[in-house]
Amino acid sequence: MPVALRPAVALLAVALAGCDAAPGFADETRRPTFASAAITPVAFGLESDAATVTIPLAVAGVLEADDTVEMRVVVRYAETDTRNSQADTLVAETAFEVEPGAFTLEAPFTISRGATGDYSVRVSTEGADQRAGDQLAAVLHFESESLGPPSVTVADAAAIDRPTDDTVRNVPLVATVTDPDGRENVALVFAQTTDGAFIGELLDTGRDSDATLGDGVYSAAVRVDSSFVPGTYALEVVAVDRAGEASAPAPFTFTVR
Repeated sequence: MPVALRPAVALLAVALAGCDAAPGFADETRRPTFASAAITPVAFGLESDAATVTIPLAVAGVLEADDTVEMRVVVRYAETDTRNSQADTLVAETAFEVEPGAFTLEAPFTISRGATGDYSVRVSTEGADQRAGDQLAAVLHFESESLGPPSVTVADAAAIDRPTDDTVRNVPLVATVTDPDGRENVALVFAQTTDGAFIGELLDTGRDSDATLGDGVYSAAVRVDSSFVPGTYALEVVAVDRAGEASAPAPFTFTVR
């Protein structure tokens, strides 16, 4: 039986060698590759008091491929704090159809002056046959001059009755925070005692005690149990921006009856 199979195998080899593209076999297509490529700029500074800035992101280089390539440029905020308003790190995404050879792509994106920090820039390629090709990545650092610290306003809570059993009652702590550089510039909002001892963070996530994501209203809850002595309690709320500037403490009081 092995001897009978040999002529068939040899015939198949001859048939494949004599065809440019044998039936059932696709032509080989090169993966897209970069002979050279660069992302610019990798640092950008805002030198005015404009509320927003457009960063002139560009990608240039030499592409090696057999056909048109889809090139995608994705920008993400690398310092996003998912506990607060910047829950989605995606900033911009742009797709281009690029021919082999030298290329220059412009992919500008606009952000708030207060959204300082590092941005991840990634460029991906995909050939006409949907095979993934080379990728390119860089970190772009953005900074701007601070226009001043944030400010905080807090409404006092209604009085509550002290629990007499093992239950816990929540006192809502809600602060409205503004910043001359924009809400994106707010890095941290927290409650402290009047002598400066840290208690906990207020969040703008749209979850738990916070009503709406990213509206500049930060929320938390003070948990009151039977160990609280009846009386009026005083706290403070402070906001800190990405430049490290802190707001004046905003007083907050609540009464346990």
